[in-house]
Amino acid sequence: MAPTATPSKIADLEKLYSESMTVDQEVFAEMRSNILLISGDHYNKRRHDFLRRIRDSKDLTDQQKIRLTKNHVQRITKTYANNIVSMCPGVGFSPKNETEMQDQKSAELHHSVWQDAVERYNINEKIDDWVDDFIGVGEVALKLFWDATAGPISGYQPQTDDDGQPLTDDDGNLKQSPQFRGEFVFETLYGFNLLRDPAAKELSKSRYLIIRKMMNKKDLKAKFPDIANQINSSADTTMVVFDPSRGGYRKSDEEVLVKEYFFRPCEEYPKGYFYFTTTDLILTQGELPGGVFPIIVQQWDKIQTTPRGRSSVHHMRPYQAEINRAASKIAEHQITLGDDKIITQNGSKVSAGIAMPGIRHISTTGGQSTILQGRDGSQYTAYMQSQIEELYSVMMVAEDDVEVNGQLDPYAMLFRAASQKKKFQRYIRRFERFLVDVSKLYLRLAKIHLPDDEVIYAVGRKEMVNISEFRNMDDISYQIVVEPQSDDIETKMGKQLVLNHLVQYTGANLGKEELGKIIRLMPYANMEEGLEDLTQDFDLANNDLLAMDRGEMPQMNQYDNHVYCIKRAVSRMRSPDFRFLHPEIQQNYQNYVMGHQQSEVANQKAIQMAESGFIPTGGYLVTCQVYVADPQDPAKTRLARLPYEALKWLIEKLETQGQSLQELENMNQGSMAQMAQMLMQQGGAQMQPQQMQQAPANGMARPQAMGR
Repeated sequence: MAPTATPSKIADLEKLYSESMTVDQEVFAEMRSNILLISGDHYNKRRHDFLRRIRDSKDLTDQQKIRLTKNHVQRITKTYANNIVSMCPGVGFSPKNETEMQDQKSAELHHSVWQDAVERYNINEKIDDWVDDFIGVGEVALKLFWDATAGPISGYQPQTDDDGQPLTDDDGNLKQSPQFRGEFVFETLYGFNLLRDPAAKELSKSRYLIIRKMMNKKDLKAKFPDIANQINSSADTTMVVFDPSRGGYRKSDEEVLVKEYFFRPCEEYPKGYFYFTTTDLILTQGELPGGVFPIIVQQWDKIQTTPRGRSSVHHMRPYQAEINRAASKIAEHQITLGDDKIITQNGSKVSAGIAMPGIRHISTTGGQSTILQGRDGSQYTAYMQSQIEELYSVMMVAEDDVEVNGQLDPYAMLFRAASQKKKFQRYIRRFERFLVDVSKLYLRLAKIHLPDDEVIYAVGRKEMVNISEFRNMDDISYQIVVEPQSDDIETKMGKQLVLNHLVQYTGANLGKEELGKIIRLMPYANMEEGLEDLTQDFDLANNDLLAMDRGEMPQMNQYDNHVYCIKRAVSRMRSPDFRFLHPEIQQNYQNYVMGHQQSEVANQKAIQMAESGFIPTGGYLVTCQVYVADPQDPAKTRLARLPYEALKWLIEKLETQGQSLQELENMNQGSMAQMAQMLMQQGGAQMQPQQMQQAPANGMARPQAMGR
């Protein structure tokens, strides 16, 4: 991509690098030594053979020293890390405006995409590493970018020459290169490898940031094959590399120092700019993808006079040095004066006495002898213990290991957890802000690089129609709020208790849709598969309303919950901002409501028709004065036996039509025969009039026996 301004020459970039490295050189040295202190490498020369000789020898000269390490720094930093990680820091999404349907759906979509990243890129494991850097180094930094040459292979593409002609091998086969789906890369940066503008007051607002890293020569040539020869001549040097595993520095002639310059969007670079260089060669350059600055950094402790962060190890150094000195003096006294000594007079003789079980007998002649007890260095023990206690008190971890009783009351446990978090709240909030920045950066880049099929995989197929809601959002800060969220057991239990009380006292007055939404919020009951029947109408109605807000008219389904859809649409139409929508969108809402009303009326009418034609069959059997064919012998007839509820239903229907039994009995025989004939014709029966004969005295029609 062509730059929007004249690109800087390599000499100008090297000048920026030199100035940025010089201004924070002492800070970088302290960051490196912090790593050594945490790992127990307090003395870089501890592996020399003289330490083993000192331990084996009986005497020590003035030039020989014993240096022991009681590594409390490592324990305290782990305590800090455990307290931060135990809160399970995470990121939550909420709508900017709670009443805006579009903001609500945007928050749901962004939450789904981020949760997919948490699982796909194992963010929870990365959080452990980020916390260690945050505490130990004093700064946690991350570079997030899309690597199109990584991820699963999606296919192959023919290789072409400069003229666009396909290349073939010696056998005439086309040369093909694998095509990758691409994936995001979360590259952790150490503070001493991240350089800033000397004039910057805050790292988050530095005009540019520089990343320096060591890369293997072969990997660098494979990444930039067009300039491989220039890389080879440019990188013919031996580099000195800091190696924490070896407790210091090492020399390497197989690696190249690569510098990555990232300029924030500004007047000179409206979309930002980047350079990848070696000492005298620009490897690549261009505008930042989407104008998004890819580096995030957060400090542990901030110093007013510098934008760099400082680790808690800085405050532990003097105490740890005194603890190590006292421990070393104790060891020296135990080696030099540790054994008991026998003092004898001139001319006296010491010899072994009679051997007895469990007793070592020594006899002396020619004078008295005195046994001088050895020294164990206990005169330094009290001082060393006081330094240890003061260290833990200063670092606010003295009460971290206090035992708790068997109290299981949930409210008492919540209050106790809140008091423990108070000591580390400042650092926890800073780390949570770092996670918030990481999630925002990922979502901004995901809109640019993430393919549609992967977005569908993240949000689910039922949200396929709302992908445009995710991609068309320019700045998520206008529609959603990304806030820190703790998923530790205390926070989840507090949330569960509140929702339990809500369901207990108001659940009987809630519909299944409202109840399903509340259960969805429960941390221990949020099982989408089990709640799908309760929340399906809510999700489908939301999709319809969002589609109409975009100017689309959703298709109605005959199996929709028409009453609930009408309720949600009317609620949207009554909102204050509805009158500002486009008239066509307002008309879509009117048509949507009318369509569901018509469908609901048709359903109710069909139900009524079905209910009116349904004859109940319950109750005991009643013998009627109606002769019907005998099922066992069709040549004979017998009195019909009908269910009581069926006869009762017939009487009620006749009364509903305005005709009572007495009126029917008073009808003349001709009218009855004519009515029966009309009813049979309307009902489709093909019974002949001669099959009807006059009943005896009761005036009831008596059908003749009929064969099958």
